[in-house]
Amino acid sequence: MRILCWGIGTSFDSPRKYLYKEMTTVPPTIFDYELVIIDLREMSVGWYAAHAQKKPEFEKFFKSGGMCYVIIDGYYKRDFASNFGWCPFADELEIENKSGETVTCESMDAKFIFDSIKFSWSCFFSKCPKNAIVLASNRAGDPISIMVPYESGNCIFLPLTDETDKLLDLLIKEGLNIIPKREEEKEEFVPTEIPSWVPAFLTETELKLLKTRNEIDEKLGKYNRFRPLFWETGDNLQKLVIDAFKELGIKVTKLPKESHGDFEFPINGDLIGACEVKGLSGNANRQDLRQLLDYFIEQRDIEKRKIQGIFIVNHFRKQNPTERGNPATEDALDLIQKYDFRLMTTIELYDCLMKFWENKLTTDVFLKRFQ
Repeated sequence: MRILCWGIGTSFDSPRKYLYKEMTTVPPTIFDYELVIIDLREMSVGWYAAHAQKKPEFEKFFKSGGMCYVIIDGYYKRDFASNFGWCPFADELEIENKSGETVTCESMDAKFIFDSIKFSWSCFFSKCPKNAIVLASNRAGDPISIMVPYESGNCIFLPLTDETDKLLDLLIKEGLNIIPKREEEKEEFVPTEIPSWVPAFLTETELKLLKTRNEIDEKLGKYNRFRPLFWETGDNLQKLVIDAFKELGIKVTKLPKESHGDFEFPINGDLIGACEVKGLSGNANRQDLRQLLDYFIEQRDIEKRKIQGIFIVNHFRKQNPTERGNPATEDALDLIQKYDFRLMTTIELYDCLMKFWENKLTTDVFLKRFQ
């Protein structure tokens, strides 16, 4: 694996592990490397514009599946150039320069980093891409470390540490372990179409068995289709939840990508449910509710709509459903109560589907839980 360290490490190690470049020099072609590690603390103001010229290369880097770790100490801008000018998705980030000591790991995948290295923080993300995964937060629940999937690659932002050499060694040895493994695509089996004359040669027993099998396959197909509600996240989970609501007989309106909400549906009269869907490695915190809160306030106060905020979460999604903790933190529950939001887990949603299929739940009764 080819590794580029920009502003972190020493040139003495480059023959063994990586290519080192000082932050005051322009590095070689970025997309020649699989892993890039950047220390933005070493970037001087005078080099902002020069480093911004690397933005097209970082685009290609992420498109080819590259992975980038970035150590940050804040957002700085001068003469229309910033220390994030190299980043292809910088316009989706908002960073507040405040500092603190408390660091709470929010992701089991990143635990090996935060267990090994002592961090502090000098900024937090007040806005980040919708698909960003929070790796660590401060005591107020603000993200101080995030992983942003971009194109086919990933960009991980880490807070400050004095243990730079130890961190560099850890990222080189185990840094790729933070990325969830993608399942290999399986070739779909397409059976040959059965000729129209075949049923004429089937016995009555065969026809009865086929009818029974078709009924079983149809029922099992529904269960299998929605079972991933127990473990999915991101766009896959959002689509599953929307399809589940449609299966329950509800008309759903999917919201645009740039919207802070995921979808809406009519509850009763002019009351509209606005939903945000999250798949999390832990339980939901206040930051996870921020997008729903922004959309709710916008629709209630600016658009003057009668709106009900609904947060649907797949919490501790990698754990056995029988072993999962509370779906939301105390701070998140306080916010939910303050704005009278409704909280539903994807496991509860799956349970509603089963009752609906067994004629133990109607669409109207399901909707009443949101009134």
